[in-house]
Amino acid sequence: MGFTFPEQCKVVKLYHGAANAVASDVVSCKNAHKVWIVAFHSGAADTDLVLSLAEHTAVGESAVAITATFPIWVDADVGTSSDALVRQTDAANYTINTGTSPNQLVVFEWDPAKFSAGYDCLSLADDDAGNASNNVCAFAVIESRYKADPPLTAITD
Repeated sequence: MGFTFPEQCKVVKLYHGAANAVASDVVSCKNAHKVWIVAFHSGAADTDLVLSLAEHTAVGESAVAITATFPIWVDADVGTSSDALVRQTDAANYTINTGTSPNQLVVFEWDPAKFSAGYDCLSLADDDAGNASNNVCAFAVIESRYKADPPLTAITD
C-alpha cells in the first residue's frame, strides 16, 4: 500500500496574516506520533520576528511557552530558485532576520512525548514583534498515531 499523505498526516491551517500579530490556532496532539509546524514568512519590512512553540492543556486553553529544544529546518531564501532546508541547531525558537533574509520557510519538528505533564496541545507563538507589512502563513502537519480516512480531527480534544 505504501505511504498515503492524506490518510497518514493531518494538515491544519494555524495562521495566515500580518507578521506583527501571529495568533495561531491550537491543535490537539493526543493522537499524534509527530508534528511539524511549517511557517512561511514574506515581506521586506525590517523587523525581526521570533517564532516558537507553545503548549496548552486543551484546545482553547491558555498557552505556556515550550522551553524544550527541538529540531528546526530553515530555507533562508525561499523562492522559486531555492528549496534548501538546512538543519539548524536544536532550539526552543527561531529568529527570522528580515534585514538579511526576509523570505523564509521554517519547519519546527515536535515530538509529543516532550510535552510537559498534563499538556497535549500545540500552537505557534511569536514575540509580538514582526512587521504589519510582512506576512506569515503557518500550518501543522500531524503524523497520526492511528491511520484513518479521513484522519482524526486535531482541532478539538
